[in-house]
Amino acid sequence: MQARQLSRFAIALMVPAILFGGCKKKPPAPPPPPPPQEVEVRLQVTSISPSAINPNQPASATINGGGFEDGATVTFSGGTTNAAGTEVRVNSSNSMSVTVPALALGTYDVKVVNPGGESTTLRSGLQVKNLNVACQNVTVNFDFDRSSIRSDARGTLDGHMSCFQSLGGQINIEGHADERGTVDYNLALGLRRANSVKDHLTRGGVSASRVSTTTRGEEAPADRGHNEAAWAKNRRAELRASE
Repeated sequence: MQARQLSRFAIALMVPAILFGGCKKKPPAPPPPPPPQEVEVRLQVTSISPSAINPNQPASATINGGGFEDGATVTFSGGTTNAAGTEVRVNSSNSMSVTVPALALGTYDVKVVNPGGESTTLRSGLQVKNLNVACQNVTVNFDFDRSSIRSDARGTLDGHMSCFQSLGGQINIEGHADERGTVDYNLALGLRRANSVKDHLTRGGVSASRVSTTTRGEEAPADRGHNEAAWAKNRRAELRASE
């Protein structure tokens, strides 16, 4: 009887230990995250698209960067030129549209000024150059053993004359011959052909100081065939014009 009472007493002591000993205290909740901090956006210009335009004609462009504000202005500076962009529209803080005014050949800085006076400049960001120069690579052909300008070649050269005149760089004329004849004879023939083209250009108003001539004779055929069709292509002068 006494042993039974002791057993009941032991069980009574164990029940609270089982009930409360297995319960763990919950960890404290993590603190709330701090509120987001405002990041100051610095005015900057990273690029302009397109980065190259043709001379003497307006062009639409997009300026990319950050910190743009409504009312911002755009200026294009190069040499003695300081021209303002027109139709400026801020699309977002990172993008703005502008009409680039007609500019002469050269390299220009792109400057953006916010209404508050803050400014930034993309150095040499815009190139103004002839993008579609039709006369940069021109070929004219000749009759067999002749260096005089044919009527079709004259038409080709005259059709590009204004282009040749507008460029400021050098024009190199390289004369060629077909494989018939000696090496020395063909070198001399190629040079005569190049000089005939140069004379035609200078009579058309191109400065002689801008034109150089050379010859390759038969050494650089346009067509490596050994028939009249190939020889007709090889009797030629190639003009390479630079800006």
